[in-house]
Amino acid sequence: LIGFNSLFSQNVIRETRAIFSEFGTKITKVVIPSTKLSDLMLREAVSKGWRISPFEFCSLDDYHRLKNDPNFFFLLIQEGRYKKDSEPTIDYLTLERGGEFSGRRLIGPGRDIITLPLQSTLDETGQYLHLLPIYIDIIQNHIYKVQQDISLAFKGTAIYSDRVSELRDKELLFSLDLINFTASETEFKSFFNRRVTVVDSDTIESAIVTNKRNAAVPVVITPEGSPNSSFCYKMIISTDTHELLFFRRHRITSRRSAGFTKEDIRKISAPFQF
Repeated sequence: LIGFNSLFSQNVIRETRAIFSEFGTKITKVVIPSTKLSDLMLREAVSKGWRISPFEFCSLDDYHRLKNDPNFFFLLIQEGRYKKDSEPTIDYLTLERGGEFSGRRLIGPGRDIITLPLQSTLDETGQYLHLLPIYIDIIQNHIYKVQQDISLAFKGTAIYSDRVSELRDKELLFSLDLINFTASETEFKSFFNRRVTVVDSDTIESAIVTNKRNAAVPVVITPEGSPNSSFCYKMIISTDTHELLFFRRHRITSRRSAGFTKEDIRKISAPFQF
C-alpha cells in the first residue's frame, strides 16, 4: 500500500508538471459572454497584458462545449455563491484547465488553477474593474511560480496568505475605511512604527491605475451590503510589480464586520517593526 501511494504521488507530480510545463504551448480561451462592462474590460486587459500563452476569445457556449478538452485553458469571470445564499454574491476571475473532472477524475489538481475575487455580483458601477490588469499579471506570475515549484499547483491562493516580508522596502498606502475596527490615524500608524501612509480610496485607486513605483495597497472585496455569513476577502497588492503579497478571508458576522482585522494589521505590520 505504501509503495502504491508513493507511485501514485509520483504520477500526480509528473502529470502536474507536464500540465504546467506545456502551458505556453496551449491556447487559453478567454470567455467573453456579453457586452457587460466587466467582460469588455477583461477583453481589454487580456489584449494588452496576456503574454504567457496564445489566447483566443470565445463565447459562453464555446466554453461549455470545450471545457472538458484538456488541450485548452480557460480564463473567465464567474459568479459565486455560498451555501446559504440563494443568489450569486461575488464575481471571481478564474483560470481553469480543461478536462473531464467527473467520474474518472484526471490526475493532478482540480479544474480551478487560481481564483481571485473581483467585485460584488450586484455592483453595476465597475468600482473594482481597474484591478483586472493587475489580476491578469497575478495569474501569470502564479503560473511562473508553479512551473518553478510544482507543489504550489495544489495550494491555489493559499500560498499568498503570508508574503508580507516583501513589504519591508515598499511604501504602504492604507485607507482607514478598509479596517473593521475603530482607530485614529495616529493609533493606526503606531502599528507600523509610523511607516505607513494613510490615504483615501481615490489615492489607492490612482496608485493602482498609474502603477505607482515601489508601493503597495490594500483591497477589500465583499458582497453587496456585506451580509452576515458571507466572506470578506482582504488583499495587499504591489502596484508596480503586480504581486499578491497578502490574501486572507473571514466570514462576516454581527461581531466581525468586513475589512482588515486587528490580527491582519498586526501580521501586515510585522516587517515594519525593524
